[in-house]
Amino acid sequence: MRTLRLLLLLAVPGAVTVLSWSTPAAAQVTESERAAARQLFKEGDELQRVGKFTDALDKFQRAQQVFSAPTNVLRIAECEAALGHLVASAESYRALVRTPLPAGSPPAFQAAVDQARGELAQVEPRVPKLVVQVEPPNVAAPQLQIDGQPVPAALLGEPFPLDPGPHKVLVYASGYVGAEQSVVLKERETRTLQVPLKSIAGVTYVPGSGPPPPPATTEVPPTALETSPGMPPPPPAIVDANAPGALHKRSRVALILGLHLGLELPAGQIPNPTGTSSAVDMSSVSGGGFAYALDAGIRFARYGYVGLTLEHAGLGAGGTPANLSANASGLSSNTTSLGAVIGVIGNPDRVSFFGELGFQARWYSLHYQDAGAQSASYSGAELLLGMGIWIPAGHTFRLLPEVTGGLGSFSTPNSTSSSDSNNPGHGFVMLGIGGLFNIDL
Repeated sequence: MRTLRLLLLLAVPGAVTVLSWSTPAAAQVTESERAAARQLFKEGDELQRVGKFTDALDKFQRAQQVFSAPTNVLRIAECEAALGHLVASAESYRALVRTPLPAGSPPAFQAAVDQARGELAQVEPRVPKLVVQVEPPNVAAPQLQIDGQPVPAALLGEPFPLDPGPHKVLVYASGYVGAEQSVVLKERETRTLQVPLKSIAGVTYVPGSGPPPPPATTEVPPTALETSPGMPPPPPAIVDANAPGALHKRSRVALILGLHLGLELPAGQIPNPTGTSSAVDMSSVSGGGFAYALDAGIRFARYGYVGLTLEHAGLGAGGTPANLSANASGLSSNTTSLGAVIGVIGNPDRVSFFGELGFQARWYSLHYQDAGAQSASYSGAELLLGMGIWIPAGHTFRLLPEVTGGLGSFSTPNSTSSSDSNNPGHGFVMLGIGGLFNIDL
């Protein structure tokens, strides 16, 4: 099991010293090898960005074998955490944090160590632990295996870090029937497992009908922490902020493009299209209807948003057209708005609150039959308010259930003037859900 092998490796005195980034006796690396390391890191970065963590981990480990660098180990730890290998991830972070950087190290190296320290504080509490206790407690020389790998008996009764998920625990001893149990660990959980052994005089249970498993060896396959001692620092091209080996940070600026679909609900009053002074209730001429909106903008300073929104809705028929005309029939209407907004996102990478405020222009058209086809066109300015839930659904896609509302007043029908202070007020509310693409810049 990879987790246990890694723990055994770390138990070897001085194992963490393999992360020394510079030693006078370091072997020289050719320019071809440096170019290969940069390419491996670049490929790993691209795979990590799209969530292919297994493939990305392989690329970063290969890059580390060519160039020993904190930036490589940081990415290895991140991929291990994403794959649920929390024990290995935490050990990679610890080794990176504990290893001192030589004088004159590139700034990106120190940035990697600082970032590792912060991410370690998030990963460590997530590692579950298992406490295995044997019954009866006075069993002589008990042997312990977890997931088929021998574990020192000294760890019986002590919290043992394991990755989340299912595990098999086997305990056996001379004169007892061995007992095997299964357990499923969750993140942040510490569980105690009682393993009862049944005594049978003169019987020794040995798994596989063979001799007891040999002592654990320290010879393990290469891991994320194995590097050639004294490997020289990466070339400047890797340290450069625009180079593949530069420290990856979440972007503070992104392009936002999206589409909203929902239900548009009108409310309030509009000026009477017949020219009389009596206002017309919008509910009497227009009902709720399907709406869609196009959104485009820029996320800045990580949490801010500024953009444009274009919305259109075909409204349903209203009720009785009071104050319009006794003979009015065949009512239909639609509305279009164009606005500019500024907003805030609680956390672009987590489920969080989204709010926006802005101004928009709205156009409203009403058509009906009254001794012939009649129509009226309205326009006006509105205050735009919106709030919703920002839901990440992948590396670039976001869902946004949102309620938006426009509050304002229309000019008189078929006019662009809104100087009449007696114009009644109206409101349009859209209940919808948006799909947005968050494209880091």
